[in-house]
Amino acid sequence: MMAQSGLREGYPMFSKLREVLLTQYIGAFLIALLVWQALIETISQLIRSGYWIYYSNRSSALGEYSRQRYRWDNLVYSIVSIILYLLVAYAVGKWLYEQRVSPPVADAEDLPPSHPGEAQ
Repeated sequence: MMAQSGLREGYPMFSKLREVLLTQYIGAFLIALLVWQALIETISQLIRSGYWIYYSNRSSALGEYSRQRYRWDNLVYSIVSIILYLLVAYAVGKWLYEQRVSPPVADAEDLPPSHPGEAQ
C-alpha cells in the first residue's frame, strides 16, 4: 500500500533531488564527470592497444617475436564501460534538463474572429 501512495505522489524525494542538482550545479558537474570518465577510458584503451601493437611486433633478445595474445576481455570491458558512462550521462541530463513542450501557438487564421460580425 505504501508503494502505491508513493507512485501517486510522483516521488517527492526525486523532485527534491532534482531541485538540488539543478540549483547547486551538481548535476552539470555530474554529467561532465561521467563524460570525462568515458573519455579517459577511451584514451586508456587506445594507449593499451597501441602498447600491445608496438611490443607484439618487436623481436625479443632471443630473436623470437612476442607471442602475447591480445586481451579482448579488456577491450570489451572498456567498450561496455564507455557506453554505460555515456548512457548514464545522457539519462541524467535528460532527467535534469527536460524541456516542457508547450502547446503550439495557433495562427491568426485559425483563431475565431474577435467580434461575431467580423469576417476575414
